[in-house]
Amino acid sequence: MPVSLSSASAAMHGAMVPIVTSTLSSNGYFDFTNIPQTYQDLFVVENARAVTTSGDSGFSTQNYGNMYFNNVTTGYSVTFLIGNGASATSTRASTQTNCYLGYIPNGNATSGIFGSITTHILNYANTSTYKTILSRSAGDTNGSGTTALVVNTWQNTAAINRLTIYCSSTNFLAGTTATLYGIRSIGQ
Repeated sequence: MPVSLSSASAAMHGAMVPIVTSTLSSNGYFDFTNIPQTYQDLFVVENARAVTTSGDSGFSTQNYGNMYFNNVTTGYSVTFLIGNGASATSTRASTQTNCYLGYIPNGNATSGIFGSITTHILNYANTSTYKTILSRSAGDTNGSGTTALVVNTWQNTAAINRLTIYCSSTNFLAGTTATLYGIRSIGQ
């Protein structure tokens, strides 16, 4: 017997429930507004590629995915753990204007390759705590590339009702997708 997604997810505690999926029909970015405040956490899955042919931080074929909340571009801090198959490094920065999500391929990468970024936004609707954001990225560019584990903090107690996802130095390439999920709390 077929089971619809909505009935299956409604019966599960802690289940990830799809809120919206968007695919760019032209180069651009994502701006999710009016996010329901009924979940414990948010989770975003991106399959992304940058338009530009210039890279970030010395990576000629990669760019960052970025995110900020409620149209606010202050109060962010980040810690990166980065690996490229040959070495691993870490870095930390405070007083940032956005969350850094990790690396994605850009216009210099092999044609057709998109990177993956998953982002977990904890306690997004809580109005008494700062927000913690955990991201993982895989920016493989056909045999080379960078993976990253990233922890961001947004030093703001506001509930998150809007999130904007964009590419660090340009737009995302048409065909980039982003899916926003709500994660139910136990007993929900």
